[in-house]
Amino acid sequence: MAENRLYKRKVSFKKIISISIVTCILLATSTFKANAYTSDLGNGKYQNPVMYADYPDNCVIKVGTTYYMICSSINYMPGLPIMKSEDLVNWEICSYAYDRIDVGMSGIDKAHADAYNLADGKNVYSKGCWAPSLKYHDGKFYATFSSLDLGKTFVCTKSGSMDFGGWDFTEIKGLGYAHDGDLFFDTDGRVYLINGGCTVTELNADCKSVKSGGINKKIFDGGNSHDGNRIFKKNGYYYILSTPVKEGGPYQRIEKAWRSKNLTGPYEQKVILDDGGNHQVCVVEDGSYNWAVLFEDKGAVGRIPKVAPVTWVNDWPMIGVNGSGKVPATYNKPASGDGIKSPGTSDDFTTAPSISSQWQWNHNPDNSKWSLSEHSGWLRLKTSNAPNLLQARNTLTQRIQGPTSSGWVKLDATNIKVGQIAGLSAFHAKYGYIAVRNDNGTKKLVQYNVDGSETSVNLTNNIVYLKVDADCNTQIAKFYYSYDASKWTPLGSNLKMDFFYKLWFVGYRFALFNYTTGSDTSGYADFDYFKFSPSVTGVGR
Repeated sequence: MAENRLYKRKVSFKKIISISIVTCILLATSTFKANAYTSDLGNGKYQNPVMYADYPDNCVIKVGTTYYMICSSINYMPGLPIMKSEDLVNWEICSYAYDRIDVGMSGIDKAHADAYNLADGKNVYSKGCWAPSLKYHDGKFYATFSSLDLGKTFVCTKSGSMDFGGWDFTEIKGLGYAHDGDLFFDTDGRVYLINGGCTVTELNADCKSVKSGGINKKIFDGGNSHDGNRIFKKNGYYYILSTPVKEGGPYQRIEKAWRSKNLTGPYEQKVILDDGGNHQVCVVEDGSYNWAVLFEDKGAVGRIPKVAPVTWVNDWPMIGVNGSGKVPATYNKPASGDGIKSPGTSDDFTTAPSISSQWQWNHNPDNSKWSLSEHSGWLRLKTSNAPNLLQARNTLTQRIQGPTSSGWVKLDATNIKVGQIAGLSAFHAKYGYIAVRNDNGTKKLVQYNVDGSETSVNLTNNIVYLKVDADCNTQIAKFYYSYDASKWTPLGSNLKMDFFYKLWFVGYRFALFNYTTGSDTSGYADFDYFKFSPSVTGVGR
């Protein structure tokens, strides 16, 4: 009897231990798979923004039951991220229209490609891929964008289903730079690009060149600030939308609609949205035109997408509930959807040979200098020479998330050589980072802000954990390190995430990096994982 009671105690104890282990694993897994902010309220309603991250210059179409959204990518590669959704609220990345911009591609010469490769001190910050357009016509997707540095406009095409790879990349011959252009397939079979402020340019049917003898003229004067062109046709009217600067008072964008029964005019105009930082409207091309996607300028996090109903008033597409001209904080979802979705965040680097879709490289990567297979389950960033982080190759980034978020990595610094520095950054023109640096054979933990402030301590273990907390409400980033991923120690100064669009036109990002200011490029840095939390985690786990 005593033996039986003892056996039960042993079994009970084992159960407790087992349950504890399982609980710890579940908690760890839950933390590892933590998703970003979600807009779906779970009761048939959503809140704005629909993604609290930098997805600007939205163009949205519907093909079958699926919505597709394309956004600007500026200097980040792969470029032109495309997302899909069943309800305009829950989005996930499904494609990129190109992997890189480099020599050998249509319209790209070596002089310009050098900037995309961060060669000789060149770069394409605030240039690159601007304000794309996404359309679907006769079984084919068309993504167009213009590039300030190249002075050209491109079309990327893909037949069949929307997934990764398979895009054709072509310069639109005879066009040059078409500011914030929107592709338009008219009902009579002709195709145009609406651009500038405001010009219509007729293209050949394949959209790869300007049509000789076709329409090519300015159809009305939208002013110098005429951004975010969008065109659609409904009930016999051509509607062109753009977002000029509001006249009088402090700087603010508004949204205007121009309409005409004829493509070349004459046009009449009306303000359809006047709501602070909300602007650059795309009325969703789904046949009904009752929904709009736009974005809000939101400081350090960037330009965040929102969804609003369209109320048709006297054949004008007024934005907001009952045509209020305001974006609702919450509203009824456009469709039921198929569950909560969001772009990826945490990553254990087990997706060899490809990087997970949430990541983009800062400029073109050097594919000989990174690997997911040399140390299986780890991201290996090999070393290249650079004067500073902004010119370093193979910096791997993903968007910070609002309103708060935290990102941390496990770094093996064993093979960091003299002059080399590797770590985690709150990345932007005004960046800060926490990293391991090898100073003449002494490895140090360094927290550095681009204003020149630096704090360092000696590294005591080659396996180290680095963390960045980003608070988009206060615009402050904080930096921490740990040797056990449990007890965290703050290091250095807080970074004020100052944001001015004309610096880069994008928001802050978490960035994994490795470069050297010295001559020894034989070293490398191994990252075991990147973990994400939708809240700042501070000194806690």
